[in-house]
Amino acid sequence: MIFGGEDAAVAATLRNPKQIRKNRLYFGLVFQSFHLFPQYTVLQNLTLSAYLKACKENKALPKPERRAKAEIRRELDQQAMELLARVGLTEKVSSYPCELSGGQQQRVAIARALMLTPNILCFDEPTSALDPELTKEVMGVIRSLKSSDTTMIVVTHEMDFARNVADKVIFMAHGIIEEEGTPEEVFDHPKSPILQSFISNT
Repeated sequence: MIFGGEDAAVAATLRNPKQIRKNRLYFGLVFQSFHLFPQYTVLQNLTLSAYLKACKENKALPKPERRAKAEIRRELDQQAMELLARVGLTEKVSSYPCELSGGQQQRVAIARALMLTPNILCFDEPTSALDPELTKEVMGVIRSLKSSDTTMIVVTHEMDFARNVADKVIFMAHGIIEEEGTPEEVFDHPKSPILQSFISNT
C-alpha cells in the first residue's frame, strides 16, 4: 500500500520497528469481534488509548507548554461524547460492554477507532458476528462516515453494501486479486470467471 508517497509495507519487510510504529499511527482498526475492554465503561473504552497517546505527546513538550492531565481528560471526554452522538449511543456512555447488543458494541468499537483520528480506518468483517438487523444498523453507521475525511477500507461479504457505498471494489479469492474497479465495473461487467460465479450465487 502506498501511503504518503511511500510503500507502507517496506518498513515491515525491513523489520524497522520505528517506522512500523509510525505507520500504525495512521491506521485505525475495527475488529469483527469488537474487542472492547469488558471492565471499562463505554466512555473509558473510547478514551483509554487516546489518553495514553495524548499524555505521551504532552510529556515530550517543553515544560512551559505542557497541559494538565485533567485538561487532557476533559478534552478527550468531550471528543468521545461527540463521537458517541455520531454513532447514536450517547445514552450508553456509562454502560459496560456486557450491557450492549452486538450492534451497539460494534458502534462503540467504531467510535473508539475514530478517537485516534486515523487517516485510514480498516474494518475487518465488521458485521460477521451480527444478525441481519444489527448488520443493517452497523452498515448504516459506516455509510454515514463516508462523508468524513477518513479513508475507509472494508473487508466484507456484504455485496449490496459494497455495490452501493464503495468508491472502489477489490474482489479477492484465495489471497489473489481477481478483479478491481468501480462498483459498476466489478458488479455489472465482471471479467473474472470466479467473480462471475460468485455474483451469480449471491
